[in-house]
Amino acid sequence: MRTMHYRALLLVAWLVFFYNIERVRWFVGAGQIQFVTRYAYIFVALAALVTLALPVLHRLPLWLLGTVGVILFLALKSWFGYPLWGAALAVTITEICAILVTGLLTRQVAGAIWEFENSIVNFTIRRVGRHTKAFDIEQGEMYQEVRRARTFERPLALMAVEPATNSFEYATEKIVEEVQQATMKQYVLAALAKLLEDQLGPYSIIAQDGDRFIVLLPEASKGEIPRLTSQVRGQVQESMGLELRIGSATLPEVETFDELVETAYTGMVEGKHKSEESAAPGAASVQGHVTSE
Repeated sequence: MRTMHYRALLLVAWLVFFYNIERVRWFVGAGQIQFVTRYAYIFVALAALVTLALPVLHRLPLWLLGTVGVILFLALKSWFGYPLWGAALAVTITEICAILVTGLLTRQVAGAIWEFENSIVNFTIRRVGRHTKAFDIEQGEMYQEVRRARTFERPLALMAVEPATNSFEYATEKIVEEVQQATMKQYVLAALAKLLEDQLGPYSIIAQDGDRFIVLLPEASKGEIPRLTSQVRGQVQESMGLELRIGSATLPEVETFDELVETAYTGMVEGKHKSEESAAPGAASVQGHVTSE
């Protein structure tokens, strides 16, 4: 994070040099030598934009991104009718090097931005007290719990929890004096994660999937779901002023982990639609196997 401006400066300097390489060749007296094709200029710009616009690429290995980028470049260049080998081999090698350098520098800038955002988020979350792992990270442990429950024929429940859009804004207003507007959403989600842990116990597995949470509840049966959802919803409403949409699914009513997640998501969406269609302020919430609001 401390070197963000240096990384950005290097990227800008490199791009300025690359897009003025035609002037450089005249300056060094190599006016008759072609360094790069017009196609390479477009591809380098697109490679830089894609790397910056898609943070998920930061998680992929550098060698994989470089290999895919070079193969894609060569395939498209050949498809557009540009020669690759023979007299054009030197130009092709120069262009590949330019693409790799651009990708490396752009990845460094994207990494610095990612580190900065994480630092801000982690600072905010520490003030609330709970950091929630991403759903794709926690899936493994959840799968193990589902297998354990099926093997030993034990009950198990899964909940999907998401703040309702209209109440999300109200909840963020309650803590506007504590954090800056840029990190408000993460602050609310972190506080919600802490409340879920407090209400559902230390044995629950809580994972974050975007703006929603997936909560696996070992040993929780279908009959306990209404009480748990009512307890969570009431505590969150009282502490944060936040309205929740909750969907749930249980074993053995569904058989696989994917079906648990899909059923819980479906119940949450159905609850959202029912809430929007209901005009009565005291409308009853949907409860039972799928409990939503």
